Amino acid sequence: MPTRRHVLFLLASALPGVVVGCSGDGGSGTDSGLPDFDPEAVPESAERFPRTPIAGDMTSTRVTLTFHVADDSPVTLRLWQGSELLVDQAVDPSGDGFHKVHIDDLAPGTTYAYAVFAGSAPDFSDRSLIGQVRTAPADDDAPIARIALLSCVGQGTVLPDYFFPESADNPTESPFQWEVFTHAAEHDLDALVHLGDQAYLDFVWSMEDGTEEAYLHAWGYYHGGGYRDLYPLAGLYATWDDHESTDNSNFDPWDLAPDDAAKLANAQSAWFKTVPIDADQVGPVWRSFRWGATVELVLLDCRHELDGVHQVSEEQLLFLLDRIENSPCRFLCVATPKPFADIAEWTGIGADNVERWANFPDDRVRVTDLLNRLDARHVVFVCGDIHMNYLGRLTIDGTSVADTRYEVCVTSGNINPSYMGLQAEQFDYVSAQPTLPVLTFDPAAGTVHVAFYDRDGAVAFEQTLTDV
Repeated sequence: MPTRRHVLFLLASALPGVVVGCSGDGGSGTDSGLPDFDPEAVPESAERFPRTPIAGDMTSTRVTLTFHVADDSPVTLRLWQGSELLVDQAVDPSGDGFHKVHIDDLAPGTTYAYAVFAGSAPDFSDRSLIGQVRTAPADDDAPIARIALLSCVGQGTVLPDYFFPESADNPTESPFQWEVFTHAAEHDLDALVHLGDQAYLDFVWSMEDGTEEAYLHAWGYYHGGGYRDLYPLAGLYATWDDHESTDNSNFDPWDLAPDDAAKLANAQSAWFKTVPIDADQVGPVWRSFRWGATVELVLLDCRHELDGVHQVSEEQLLFLLDRIENSPCRFLCVATPKPFADIAEWTGIGADNVERWANFPDDRVRVTDLLNRLDARHVVFVCGDIHMNYLGRLTIDGTSVADTRYEVCVTSGNINPSYMGLQAEQFDYVSAQPTLPVLTFDPAAGTVHVAFYDRDGAVAFEQTLTDV
């Protein structure tokens, strides 16, 4: 595996995403004609770069980056490892300051740093935040993997941190801040997994006619705020839920009026621009990623394909069943925005039939039947959406594999009083306070360690799962 690489420049400013490749097996940054540089010596500009660049959808050789340049000026994207500069890419103005870049030919299992610079090298005038991203290990490598879970961001109150257009400044001057992420740097994380409700944009829909421009601006109050503490630490795998557009109760998802369809399309287009998903066209976001031979992460989409009878499309369901049966990894982590667990003694939210897999029994039973047939003890579910944390079984009783698999639910901010109705017979831990759960997949030990970290960085609860 090469550890020293030349730089290949591909000027593609006219394309939706710039594709940059690194190849070769010789030459450092200096050897290839690129001067040594000290990124920390370049001052950060929160005015030009108010939002953190975000890396995501990592494979063993490819990473996607998104970033925003407030004045839409020409900039330079750089990616480096140690003292070796690997990417030095000129990026032209995009028309709205939003950019998506795909970087190929990276080394597996390697941590890289990246940032965006303004001005001319070697004397750049200013830069963005500096981030780091780790590529997935090679397929035959099986290291310990640590991922943090996010969902339903907020301050720890019943009401979310909604974006309110009437009180919003433009450009963003006072973005949202969240204490729960301020201690994330204390963890050596391989990846972040966002399970949806990354922002609460309901009032863009209702008060600003749901235009794409309004959605893009609103994202600044989130990516320009508390996420700046988190997203530079590790790459992101993300799915979406309803509040990236508006609450699902505000329209009929099975019979969209033309105006609502246009708003939904604008919200989804803005999400694709601001989130580092490895796709440039709006569509379903279900996909999977391998972290070597350790864990395969299956990201589901429980919104885009929802209808009155099914939680997901037949194609997506077959995809999930295939990954459960054929994944070569020691563990399989199913990331679903909505709970897969059949939650007993539900209060309130259970009446909303788009919020739980249990209300789509045909789809859910096909998954549980396969878990039982395969004796698939290696499967762990993670979810968000319902504004609480828990660690518990998929059902309150029963002894089958599907009954006894574990699900981890996270809230990164919002509180649902219904958590008090969850029964101890099913759940080892229940809380509504914002947490940062970290899952540690250890293939050698055959265990998954689950730790929920409070806003002060202390462990609120931890448990090691052994029957996996």
